[in-house]
Amino acid sequence: MSRTALVVGAAGGMGTEVVKQLVQQGYAVTATVLNDNEAAHLRASAPGVSRTLKLDLADADRVLDDLKALALPSLDAVVVCAAVGPTGPLEIASLAGLRRTLEINTVAAAAIYQACMPALRAAKGRLVLISSFAGKVGLPFLGHYVASKHALEGMADVMRREAKADGVEVVLIEPGGVKTAMVTGQLESVARDRAALSPEHAARFGAFYDGFLAVANKSWDTMLDPSVIADTVLAALQADSPRIRYPVGDDSRFLCEVARKTDPEIEAIVASFMGGEA
Repeated sequence: MSRTALVVGAAGGMGTEVVKQLVQQGYAVTATVLNDNEAAHLRASAPGVSRTLKLDLADADRVLDDLKALALPSLDAVVVCAAVGPTGPLEIASLAGLRRTLEINTVAAAAIYQACMPALRAAKGRLVLISSFAGKVGLPFLGHYVASKHALEGMADVMRREAKADGVEVVLIEPGGVKTAMVTGQLESVARDRAALSPEHAARFGAFYDGFLAVANKSWDTMLDPSVIADTVLAALQADSPRIRYPVGDDSRFLCEVARKTDPEIEAIVASFMGGEA
C-alpha cells in the first residue's frame, strides 16, 4: 500500500518541489492549489500528483470544512507550504492586511491540523510546517509576516506536545531566503510602494524601503533554490526521529542562533543585518 501525503500550497516554488519529491518517493499525493491556473501548472510540473483540491487559506473555517470533507482514512505526511509575506513599516501597514496574513499563515495551519489529525493519528504520520527565520527574530519591515511566523512557531510547539502521545510528529522547517515568486513579488511591491510614498512618508519611512530592497537584492544570488527546502522536508519525513526544527540556509542558521542572545545583542545584530546602526 502506497504512502499518502497532503501538500497544502502546492503550486508555489517550495510546494511544487515538495510534491515532485514525494511523487518520486512513491507517495500518493493530494495537493491543494488556489485556482485552476495553479492546478494546471502543478499537473504540468508534477504529473504524478494523484489529486488537486482548490483551497483558499484566507478562509480558515472553509479550509477546515473542505479538508474534513475529503474523509481521508490515513495520512503519512501533511506538508504546509503556503504563506504570504507582505512588507512595509508597521506604523502605516494595513490592519486588514495583518488579519489576512495571520489567517493564511497561522489560523489556516490550525484548521489543517484539526482536519488532518484523525488521518495522521491513524497512520502515525508527520505534520511538517514551513516556518521561517522570521519566526525567531523580528526583522523591521516584515511586521505582518513576523507576527504570523512567531505565532506559528508557538502553535507548532503546542501541536507537537499534544500530538506526540498519538505517535504524530510535528516538525518546523525554518528557511532563510528562498528564490520564490513570493520574494520576487515582494521586491516588485516594495519598489512600487516606495515610489508611491507621500513626501512626508518618504522622509520618515523611505530608509526602510531602501534598506529592504538593498538587502534583498544583495542576497538574491545566495538565496536557496526551493529544491533545497524540499530535500529538507523529505529528510524530516524519512528520519527515524525527526528534529523539532530544521533551520535551512546560512542566513536562517545565523538568525536562529541570534535569537538565543540577550536583547541588547539582538538589537545590535538586527540593525547591522538590515544595514543600519544599533
